Amino acid sequence: MPLNKDIVGKSYTAEPTEVTAHGSIFYALAYNEDNDAYFDGRREGGIIAPPMYAVYYAGRPIVNIMNDPETGMNMQKVVHWSQEYEWLRPVRPGDVIRTEAVITHVTVRRFGGLLGWETVSRNQRDEEVVKTKWEFFDLSAGDRSVSDPRERPQRPAEFLWERTMTVRNGQTFIYAEASGDNNPIHLDDAAAKGVGLDGVILQGLCTMAFAHKAVVDTCAGPERDPLRVRKLKVQFARAVLPGQTLTFKGFRMEDAEGKIGLLARNDAGKDVLMNAWCEVV
Repeated sequence: MPLNKDIVGKSYTAEPTEVTAHGSIFYALAYNEDNDAYFDGRREGGIIAPPMYAVYYAGRPIVNIMNDPETGMNMQKVVHWSQEYEWLRPVRPGDVIRTEAVITHVTVRRFGGLLGWETVSRNQRDEEVVKTKWEFFDLSAGDRSVSDPRERPQRPAEFLWERTMTVRNGQTFIYAEASGDNNPIHLDDAAAKGVGLDGVILQGLCTMAFAHKAVVDTCAGPERDPLRVRKLKVQFARAVLPGQTLTFKGFRMEDAEGKIGLLARNDAGKDVLMNAWCEVV
C-alpha cells in the first residue's frame, strides 16, 4: 500500500504537557545518566530536564500521526528511520510544553516509503524550546521500479574521542516507562519474534540518548554542560539488544564545518547508527 503524498502539509497539535521533576529525573536514569545538571537541585537555577526528554513531550503528536488513516502507513511494517533534535532553550520541571507537528515529505523508495514530519515545541511563555525532525520507514510502501539513491557515507577525518555503554537487561522496560514508548517489540519476546526479531530490542531513541550522553561527556567542557549541545541527528541502522555493549566515537568530518560526526557500533563491530552528527557550541 503506498503512502499518501497528499498528506504533506497536514498539521497536528497535541495536548500541552507539564514537565515534572519525577518524570525528567526518571528519564535521565532510564539511559544511565549521571550528570548532576539533571539531579542536583542545589545548582543555580535548579535542575533541567535532559534535552533528550523531548522524546516525551515533543513526541506527543506521534500518536495522532500513527492513528491517522490518511497517511496510508501500515503500522505493522513501520520502523523508525531517522531523528534530529535542535535544542533552543532549557526545559525545567514546572514548564508546560505544547507541540505542533506538520508532515513535511513522503518519499517513495525501492523497498519502502519514508514519511517525515517536523515539530516545534513552545513553553508557557510561548518561547520555542526544541525543534525536531522525524522519519518513519514503511517497509510495505516501496515501489520496485524506483532505484534507491546511494547515501554518501561519512568520511572520518580524525577521531576525537571514544565512549562505551552497556545495555542492561531490563533497560527496555525502564526506558518504556520513562519515555512512553511501550511498543510490544521492546517489552515482549513473543511479540518481537512475531515480527521476525530474535527477541526484545532497545528503543532506538534510547540508543540516541546514549549517543547524546557520550557527546555531552566528551565535548561539553569539564562541567559537562548539556546546553552546549545544540543539535543531534541520527539514522537508525540496526537493532540493539539487551546485554550488548555499544561503542561511540566522535570524529571530525570532511566538508562539514562545525559538525562532529558520530559512529555507534555494537560489540560485533556492526553499525547501529548511521550518518550521525552533532553540533556543540
